[in-house]
Amino acid sequence: MHSSRSNHLSPLKSRTSQQKVERLNTSRERTPGWLRSLMILQRGSDVITVILGIATLTIYSWTVYTQQQWTQEYRKLGTLQRNERDLTTTNEIIKDQLAQQAERPATGLVTPTTANTILLPPAPQRQFRESPNQKPEPETLAKTPLGY
Repeated sequence: MHSSRSNHLSPLKSRTSQQKVERLNTSRERTPGWLRSLMILQRGSDVITVILGIATLTIYSWTVYTQQQWTQEYRKLGTLQRNERDLTTTNEIIKDQLAQQAERPATGLVTPTTANTILLPPAPQRQFRESPNQKPEPETLAKTPLGY
């Protein structure tokens, strides 16, 4: 009986080991070339997609930032132009007030003529002298490196 049992179990063992071998063989089979190329293409497209996504976000954020900066600078420009107009207006008002005051006889101002013009004689020409401190010594020039 014992031998019949072992014979009886033997086919089961062989079937099980054959199935394991078949499973191992199927897992060791090489993937077809077209499938490998598609997998490589998928990995490549994944990398390209990530890079394009990062580039898109970077460009978008840069665009938003520059638009905000432009808006701020444009507001500053508007403020500066308004201040310039105000200063020009104020300057012209002051000029007009000075002109009106100068026309009044009580100020003591006189219209310029050749009779009341003051001419000053030119200053005499002076000789230019070099200061001893300004002239570099020849030894200093020799010690100074020619360049860096």
